[in-house]
Amino acid sequence: MEMLLFSTWVLMPFLILLVSPVAGEELFEVTMWPEWPVVEAGKALWINCSTNCTYPGKGGIETRNINTTMKKEGTHWKMFYLSNISQNTDIFCYFICSGIQKKKSVRVIVYRPPEQVTLILQPAWVILGSNFTLTCHVPNVVPLENLTLTLLQGTEKLHRQTFMTVSEVLQDAWLTLNITAQREYSKSNFSCLAELDLRPHGEQFSASSDPKMLEIFEPSWNNQMLVIIIITILLLLVFVISVCLCFAYGHHWRQHRTGGYGVLAAWRNHRIRRS
Repeated sequence: MEMLLFSTWVLMPFLILLVSPVAGEELFEVTMWPEWPVVEAGKALWINCSTNCTYPGKGGIETRNINTTMKKEGTHWKMFYLSNISQNTDIFCYFICSGIQKKKSVRVIVYRPPEQVTLILQPAWVILGSNFTLTCHVPNVVPLENLTLTLLQGTEKLHRQTFMTVSEVLQDAWLTLNITAQREYSKSNFSCLAELDLRPHGEQFSASSDPKMLEIFEPSWNNQMLVIIIITILLLLVFVISVCLCFAYGHHWRQHRTGGYGVLAAWRNHRIRRS
């Protein structure tokens, strides 16, 4: 019995320390909601800061270059309204409990969904076997690393591209593909699909371009023969004209030489007669 009383007396200070408010408050936590905030560029966001401290002291939020207003509060929580968020930023929430301050931070991710998707088909009229180009353009999108562009022939995927660039500002996304014209592409509708995937913390956005139709010209045997005949006729015509010009020039040259020798002979005969 005496041994039990002695043990209780020795352990009592530690038991008092464990159950005292000060010791308990040292283990308090600060939490924020949402834990993974995602907001569209230029829009606003609600942030809730809370603590499990029994008697919390001062609490608040720390941000950079963001307009922040406290809208509501309770004993263990505060609600803040953040407006006109234009870029990714870190937000810190803090509370003081029994003279101890703790912080919690979250990173706000700013996005801009693909709103305008343009497909350029060049040229829109090609000969079978020649090349044409598909160019997809998406302006002012962020984050680029969450964007996927897909070129489609009807519903069939031709090419899919993701972006490795980590961006925090609005950027233009481009995708260019060179293709050889095949018969199955004739009269086909080509389009571009842009997808911005922010899951699991945000939504998935998508937008498509207007379709573009490709015209493919396939030369037939009759057309080829017509081209050959026309070229042959032109070559023959050039040959005939060349021969005629050579003949006329040669005849004129001979006449010129013969005329000169005739005058000289008549002059000699005239001198002989006078002598």
